[in-house]
Amino acid sequence: MQKVRPTRVFSGEKLRELRKERGLKASDICRATGLHQNLVSAYTTGRYTPSTENLVVLADALACDLNDFFVEIDDVA
Repeated sequence: MQKVRPTRVFSGEKLRELRKERGLKASDICRATGLHQNLVSAYTTGRYTPSTENLVVLADALACDLNDFFVEIDDVA
């Protein structure tokens, strides 16, 4: 029997939710972070995963914890 353990992964959907909860537009995030609109869009849609540095910048702009960007998925060991 294989053991299932949760793994935490970045979620672009969580980024979108956090932005909307704060009443911000994507352009507001770009201005606050200095990140290009195409890059923020790629994070939100899941095409790219932010670097640790960019996660910190996004968390600062959204006044949230880094963990707020992650969701658990089941990983078979």
